[in-house]
Amino acid sequence: MTTDVVQLYENFPFPSPEDDSPLIDVVAEELPFVLADTRLTGWQILDAGCGTGNILVALARSHPEAHFTGVDACARSVEIARRRAEHHQVTNVEFVHGRMPDLDLDHRFDLILCFGVLHHLPDPRAGLRWLTTHLADQGLLHLWLYHALGEHSRMLDRELVQLLSRTGSRGDGLETIRSLGIRLSLSEYGFPTGWTGLELSEAEQDALDADAYLNPVVQPMRFADVPDLFAGLPVDWLAADRVYTPGGTPFVDLAGAEPDRTRHIHPEELVDTPTLRTRVRELDSLDQLRALELRLRPTGFRVIAGRGRSLDRCVGRIHGNLLPLHR
Repeated sequence: MTTDVVQLYENFPFPSPEDDSPLIDVVAEELPFVLADTRLTGWQILDAGCGTGNILVALARSHPEAHFTGVDACARSVEIARRRAEHHQVTNVEFVHGRMPDLDLDHRFDLILCFGVLHHLPDPRAGLRWLTTHLADQGLLHLWLYHALGEHSRMLDRELVQLLSRTGSRGDGLETIRSLGIRLSLSEYGFPTGWTGLELSEAEQDALDADAYLNPVVQPMRFADVPDLFAGLPVDWLAADRVYTPGGTPFVDLAGAEPDRTRHIHPEELVDTPTLRTRVRELDSLDQLRALELRLRPTGFRVIAGRGRSLDRCVGRIHGNLLPLHR
């Protein structure tokens, strides 16, 4: 992560600069939609880019049987995260200040979460190589990435903000954002106001807008970019997981393995006629995902990869979402 990106988050710790802001249980609540067995006894879990710890501390609190490590390049975020864990009396989590891919951790992990980080690296493959190096033999790697289609409009706003922010200071950047009448809402990613259901504070909105419009390195992607990203890296399988849109955050289910269609989506459900549905079913997995992307234009998406027999740890839906893996 470049120095200017780190400095952005030193000025605007993400997702919340406030020590007493509520925890975010979203990842803890979603594990049953990914893992067949959510008992994580003895697991070592890494959050690479944990920010201020709102998500990681919530996950650690929900799973006292596992041990959690949070890594972040922003020293201020790490200190806030430590205070947050102490405030909530969560003791099965530790935090490390360091930059991926330069940091050397002394062990490997059963589950690695990396949400919203790779697309801020000048070399995402270098970051991904670091992540896979720290993955256990039966480990799982879960990634969240900006999607190029749904984020196109925001990327244009971001370019305009950076063009008109002359001094490059945090105050000037925020002033430009406000003068343009721009304000990012979490509803763009299918979430209610504040993941906790609470109104965002002014400081939290500033952090959200700084992340959205002032970050100097942003590389949105599409599902078809991911196999190339993983090419030659030590994982044995790769699968689509979820998409994030202003209309919701459905889990991808290419094989139709899940009966609950309120939370899961197959690309054929996005077209109306039997003929088009048949054509969608005849597409390979990546082209089915292309159809889904072009129809929904998501702002974000998740993929999951693993080593060894780690696929057996996942629900059947993941088995049906496998993507080509370039060796």
